[in-house]
Amino acid sequence: MTDSAILEQIYREAVASGGKEAFVRTLEITCPAWSAPVLICNGFKDRICGTEDGRLVTFEAANIGIALAAKNNKGNQALAFGVDNTTGRVRHYADQALDASARVTAVYRVYLASDLSAPCEKPCRMTVQSDSFESNNANLPCGFFDLIGTGFPRDVANTKRFPALKYL
Repeated sequence: MTDSAILEQIYREAVASGGKEAFVRTLEITCPAWSAPVLICNGFKDRICGTEDGRLVTFEAANIGIALAAKNNKGNQALAFGVDNTTGRVRHYADQALDASARVTAVYRVYLASDLSAPCEKPCRMTVQSDSFESNNANLPCGFFDLIGTGFPRDVANTKRFPALKYL
C-alpha cells in the first residue's frame, strides 16, 4: 500500500465510529520576541512528539478548535484556531510580539496517536494574521497562502545580483 492509501484508510477509520486510530493535532507558535515557542496539542495529556527536523518537543494539552481552510480560488487560504483556558499567558505573548513589531508564525502538525515519532502529514506553516480574546479563549486566524500579497516577478533585479544595473 502507498502512503496516501494508508493515510486515507486511517482517516476513514477515525471518522467512522469505533475507529482504532486517533489524531493528535499540534500547534507550534513562534516569535523572535519570545524566549521559547508555545507548543500545544489537543487532548487531555501532554505529548512528546518528534518533528520533521528531528527535534523532540513536549506539547502542552489544551482544547484546540480548528476551522480548516476553504477549498476555493480566493487567492489566500486561512486556518482559524481557537484555544480554550488560556488565562493571561496568551495575551502576554501577544503584547510582547506587538511591542517588538515581530512576526508570529505557527506550524500545524497532525500525528497518529499510535506513532508520535513524526507527523503523518506534511506540516502546514502559517503566519498569524490577528488575534482576539474573549474571557479565557484565544482566537488565532492564520494564513498559509497569500497569492494576492505575493510579489511578481519573484526575482527582483537589483545591483547586488546584477552589478551592471548601477551604470544605467
